[in-house]
Amino acid sequence: MIKNTLLKKKIISAVMLGILAVSVPACGAKQPEASTTVEEGVEKTVVFTYGNNVVTKGEVYIYINTVKERYELQYGKDVWNVTIEEGLDQNVTMAGLTKQEVVEEIVRVKTLAAHAEEMGVSLSVNDTDEIDKKVTEFYEGLTDDDKKRMELDEEKIRRVYEETAIAKEVEDKILEKNPVEVSSEEARMTRFYDMYFPCYSIDEKGNVTSYSDTQREKQYKNALQAASTLATASLNDDDDAKDVEKLAEYYKLDQAKEQVLSPNEILETYGEDIYNLLYSMENGAYSEVVESEYGYHVFVMYELTDREKTEEKKQRLKDERVNEELAETLEKWRTEIDPEFKYPDSVDMEVYDSIFNG
Repeated sequence: MIKNTLLKKKIISAVMLGILAVSVPACGAKQPEASTTVEEGVEKTVVFTYGNNVVTKGEVYIYINTVKERYELQYGKDVWNVTIEEGLDQNVTMAGLTKQEVVEEIVRVKTLAAHAEEMGVSLSVNDTDEIDKKVTEFYEGLTDDDKKRMELDEEKIRRVYEETAIAKEVEDKILEKNPVEVSSEEARMTRFYDMYFPCYSIDEKGNVTSYSDTQREKQYKNALQAASTLATASLNDDDDAKDVEKLAEYYKLDQAKEQVLSPNEILETYGEDIYNLLYSMENGAYSEVVESEYGYHVFVMYELTDREKTEEKKQRLKDERVNEELAETLEKWRTEIDPEFKYPDSVDMEVYDSIFNG
């Protein structure tokens, strides 16, 4: 089970960035198949209405496709069954959370885009030319079956991308007076390996038993031996002996693993002494044996600042602050457009599920 908050931020970011970047389906790859939903012999195509906006399955498919491809590549196709801790003793699956966030993002885009004229926002010729190219790429990546089932043509796809681009321009216009910035240091993520020698065991019922003095002494000696092996390998430039994962396997360290954590997460997880140790290390350095309340550790510093993860976190933090900055305006505008809209009550979940689960 994993917590909702971080995934929620990542989903929102994936939806918005994916549409703006125009995620193109891989040619020849199997795309999600939507089953036909029929009511009295008539195929249903409307997923929901929001004010005067009629959102059909083709439009939703574009948003869903962006998220599904990205998450399945990153976490595997079983990611949608993962249980997420929602709070108040309520749990949802990754699929359930993603479906809700996609609808909320579509509503957000339409709310912003509805105010483009009064905000003096329009797309430039360069914008439309770039969108035309990306629309063509996306459309050509669809199979004939995709186009038929989702009732998609280039004009419908273009409208989605244009609306998303306009919404981003409106958002930027609102934020001109109070721009949102996130520094790399603030978003910093550190990647290291924790060769962890535990000094306790947990049984099937979750009961924790501390090791005896003899067992602790054995773990300490193993940790010293592992640290010595790494130090010697480093001096001799022995790449095989420097393989910390193989060394962890040798000592049967099931809980040893690579960690990618923020400074605050490191402090909360390991305490101040280990926090200070890690940030005194250089990339590629090995630590001596360090004791914590959990047992013994030998750390290998991979990257004090992992650029990729830091950029991902920077985008999540920026999205979060943008949403906070826009919250009051968006709520006011949403109430003006459709005060009754609510997920999932306002959504035809039968049609929606046919797109997502197909």
